[in-house]
Amino acid sequence: MIRKVSLALLIVFAYSTASAQKNKPNDAASSVYPKRPPLVVGVVVDQMRYDYLYRYWNQYGENGFKRLMNRGFLCKNANFNYVPTYTAPGHACIYTGTTPSVNGIVSNDWFDRTTKKSVYCVSDSTEKPVGTTSISGKMSPRQMLSTTMTDELRLATNFRSKVIGISLKDRGAILPAGHTANAAYWHDPYSNNWVTSTYYMQELPGWVAKFNDRKTVDSLLMNPWTTLLPLSEYKESSLDDNEYEGLFKGELKPVFPHNLPAIKALDSELIRRTPMGNTYTRLFAEAALDGEQLGKRGETDFLAVSFSSTDYVGHMYGINAIETEDTYLRLDREIEQFLNFLDARFGDSNYLLFLTADHGAAHNPEYSSDQKIPAGNMSDDRIADSLSEYIASVYGDTSIILSASSHNIYLNRELIEKKKLKLEEIQKSCARYVMNSKGVASALTASELARSVQRQGLAELIQNGFNDLRSADVNIQLQPGWLDWYTKTGTSHGTFYHYDTHVPVLFYGKGIAPGSTAREININDIAPTVCTFLNIESPSGCTGQPILELFK
Repeated sequence: MIRKVSLALLIVFAYSTASAQKNKPNDAASSVYPKRPPLVVGVVVDQMRYDYLYRYWNQYGENGFKRLMNRGFLCKNANFNYVPTYTAPGHACIYTGTTPSVNGIVSNDWFDRTTKKSVYCVSDSTEKPVGTTSISGKMSPRQMLSTTMTDELRLATNFRSKVIGISLKDRGAILPAGHTANAAYWHDPYSNNWVTSTYYMQELPGWVAKFNDRKTVDSLLMNPWTTLLPLSEYKESSLDDNEYEGLFKGELKPVFPHNLPAIKALDSELIRRTPMGNTYTRLFAEAALDGEQLGKRGETDFLAVSFSSTDYVGHMYGINAIETEDTYLRLDREIEQFLNFLDARFGDSNYLLFLTADHGAAHNPEYSSDQKIPAGNMSDDRIADSLSEYIASVYGDTSIILSASSHNIYLNRELIEKKKLKLEEIQKSCARYVMNSKGVASALTASELARSVQRQGLAELIQNGFNDLRSADVNIQLQPGWLDWYTKTGTSHGTFYHYDTHVPVLFYGKGIAPGSTAREININDIAPTVCTFLNIESPSGCTGQPILELFK
């Protein structure tokens, strides 16, 4: 009898304990399902090569890039896994977690076979500008075919989370912000103001109008651009006066100081072409945080910021210029100030931040050639004119070609069908012909790329960048060191080589333990990694994978 009572009491006790544990907050579960940070900040530095982290290391301060690297997590071997490496595809890849083959952003612009016109990646004639009367306001993200991590955050919180995109470039603000963003703001060079479009709102919020009224551009350009340090300390760069660098309008030599007050009257986009454009962007990002009360409303909000001036400076001066080094030293200070601003609002590192770039850059081909390194310039006209002559001689009709450049060839498929010619045969014929051009490394046809054959090596990167509806009939890649650059000064990008694909990837803040990995990471892994931190779905077309080292 005693044994039966004892057994009954034991069962009751076990059941009561289990019930109590079931209803009690579970510490283990709390660690598996952590509270989301109040704010996620995505930072993209336009045209930042990975080696800039270390090339200028000795000149950086302790609390900018070094703070992110010492207290955050660095992916040392992160690359874009597609081509072409341009601004729009880069930003789209980072935020959609997939390549142009899926998200549809195959370049900054592409040729539309239906309208027979070039299409800009975020242009939208159905929308109207807000904050300006110029065409720079007729923009939207409708060309992007998949969702972004910012879209998924909005969906996961039933649209309570706020998402804001900011960049001097429209595409650098619009594509990261996604389809469901509360706002995206970009720079209008005609008014030197921050603007948007009716896709997001009918009029600018009061805080934006107030910021614009301050005429910050005027104050940032009121003094000459001089170096932060004595010229002799810029040891990672070429001499100040050299033939590989571009000129501002009115200048005779590409040397410091650059007289910005005098140049301003000649160049409406001057703020973009100087490091002061990054200051302008940071100040507006901070105004957005306060103006929208981001991270202060009980929901996780997302601020997507892209620093564009690094790209403008890089294009104009190249990667060996003192101007480029000075721009990054100044950006280092901007990042320090931005981190201090975030700390003051949310507590030390009580937010999730990632920093990456949309592409890298090549050495100036003229500079490389002078160092006996294989390189060269390829003009679009050279390919187009030569190809036209070939098509005329073989098919007797140059209108078979809709558009031709040193990167792609679009064919008039309607005309080819009308003439009862074989599209694939003409594609192959064009590819064989351009392969004979000096500087061309490969030419793959749309017919080849559209087949479900998984390619390897560099051909895989071309396939990942190929979208059957938007990409060209012949996709051309140049030899290492070669650029389709319209000037012999400065530099550009767009290839599948390491100098264009290898970029920084840094995670910092709430939930991020210091560390690094040299494992191969794809840039489309960033979005699913952030989504995993937030416990939300990855973007609709996502092909990347979470970076597991961050979750140990």
